[in-house]
Amino acid sequence: MNPPATHLEHRIIARILCEGPITFRQFMQAALYDENLGYYNTQRVKIGAEGDYYTSSNVHAAFGKAMARAMIDLWNENALTIVEMGAGTGRLAADILTAIREDHPSIFEQLSYVIVETSPAMRRLQQERLNGFGHQVGWRSLEEIASNPVSGIFFSNELVDALPVHRVRQVAQAVGLRTSSLEEQYVTIDHAGAAPRLALEWGELSSERLIEYVERCGATLKEGWVAEINLDAIDWLDKISKAMERGYLITVDYGDVAQHLIGADRREGTLRSFYRHRLSHSPLERVGEQDITASVNFTALVEYGRDAGFEAISYERQSAFLVRNGLVEIIASMEASTGSIDDMKERLAIKSLFLPGGVSDNFRALVQRKDSPVSTAI
Repeated sequence: MNPPATHLEHRIIARILCEGPITFRQFMQAALYDENLGYYNTQRVKIGAEGDYYTSSNVHAAFGKAMARAMIDLWNENALTIVEMGAGTGRLAADILTAIREDHPSIFEQLSYVIVETSPAMRRLQQERLNGFGHQVGWRSLEEIASNPVSGIFFSNELVDALPVHRVRQVAQAVGLRTSSLEEQYVTIDHAGAAPRLALEWGELSSERLIEYVERCGATLKEGWVAEINLDAIDWLDKISKAMERGYLITVDYGDVAQHLIGADRREGTLRSFYRHRLSHSPLERVGEQDITASVNFTALVEYGRDAGFEAISYERQSAFLVRNGLVEIIASMEASTGSIDDMKERLAIKSLFLPGGVSDNFRALVQRKDSPVSTAI
């Protein structure tokens, strides 16, 4: 039996009754980011044991320490600006700031840490957690930064997989023809029950950009296979480029290259919904109360990143990225084990960042560099 409709589902149903079916991307945008009822804009706990999912940055402070080391190694200047996009509860920001303050005090004195956060609820959590770092932490939008572009490190951790996606399916154009085409998933209304509920249907593409995206990523969709297309991520890259004079973009997220995301073992796509650490049966359930996510297509970030002036300089598993940036040394520098249960839990947590089967297994780290503003000359 499906859970009862939420207030947000009723609001979306009213919208569809007025406007007609909406794309899955429009539905996901509302479900996650509705100003008042969207998942990321409500006060309920989302991350950790009491929430719906874990993030690598919540596993152990060593993650933030390794991230800080990576940034210092990339940026060999004392004056460093770090721009974190989508900072969650602010824990990773606190870990990075603490690591730089302890290990690189001269850099910390000139450090500017900027957070780009669209969720008022998350921003309040971040401000409470980071209050002790004073004037060195501030909040701005990418558009505000673009008015006076900065040089430094821009990064996100598990942000891109939460951007709303279009969903497409490969279908045969006509019987007997070799050519094929795509159709897009929409959210509509099911009137079969006692009360109207949301339902999914397939229809014509809402944008030609969807065809270009599939072709550019070079993966072959066979008839019936579903794929997620994250046009918002492409627009996000463009915004970052406008806000960055020069520097590096670090993207850490759940995903893979296109050839591994599209295939017979993922014929239904990579979309997932989570509620209290359990995989939900449908993205249309508990609208506004469950997380919805899709694996990040890193091929697209590299390909479209070139258009925005970014050169990919490294792409690897998150575990390899962390080890390369000192995770093993960080573990070795920890105090000797006391043998307590808490100490054992801490060491198991940190090992999960790089051991096979740990939280890092399905995460990737992409580092892109921008050397100068993108020329607009013809």
